[in-house]
Amino acid sequence: MANANNETPCCIGDRLEYGSMGRAVKVGGVDMYVATPKTPTKKGVVVYIDIFGWEMPNTRYMVDMIANNGYVAILPDAFEGAEPWSADKDRSTFDEWRKTKDPNKIHPVTDAAVGYLQQEFGVEQLGCVGFCWGGRAVHACLVDRTDFKCGVACYGIGNKEDEKLGLLNAPGLFIFGDNDPVIPLDQVKTLKTELKKSCKVDNHVSVYEGMGHGFVHRKKEENDKDAAAIDGARLEMLKWLEKYM
Repeated sequence: MANANNETPCCIGDRLEYGSMGRAVKVGGVDMYVATPKTPTKKGVVVYIDIFGWEMPNTRYMVDMIANNGYVAILPDAFEGAEPWSADKDRSTFDEWRKTKDPNKIHPVTDAAVGYLQQEFGVEQLGCVGFCWGGRAVHACLVDRTDFKCGVACYGIGNKEDEKLGLLNAPGLFIFGDNDPVIPLDQVKTLKTELKKSCKVDNHVSVYEGMGHGFVHRKKEENDKDAAAIDGARLEMLKWLEKYM
């Protein structure tokens, strides 16, 4: 579920066996995972979860990657203690599950994460990154907020009927695969059209050939083509953050 027009869960893909380098904290009653770079910084990135929750090792790996590249990175439990989706759940119950998980209502959790970054680390510049459900949360933040300098949404997109779809307040990078059954290319085309028509800030839409849903953080590098796409998208994400922060 990475767009508002799809009511089916995405496949988990490849689950990484990964420990993590950060630590868990609780901020305003919300669990969060925080990773810090070796060198102190005033730059922070809020990372948004996919439907599999804040303890998913793949997403924590991405948080650590961002931290290793010079940012304080924080991953809040956007579901605020509610049970995330899991691969063994009955798919017929997904629609009811998702009704209580609205990425457009991410702002109270975001405020808590941002406040923690500012108070504990003195963060002055903020960016956001999200995957799947979290990509939609990034899109919502770029449209509704003004405290982020930039954002990267990986295979996440808002409702194609939303009149604010292209009205970003900060530079946004959108990453998709062209073989994604969750976000078909016609919806990517709609996003491009709306950005071109309405957006007043820098933006870019990247579509990776042959890649399906979740490839940036939930796919193992099984061959050279996979590795090139995965590494390329991750590097593109990091360069976007570096460009605007």
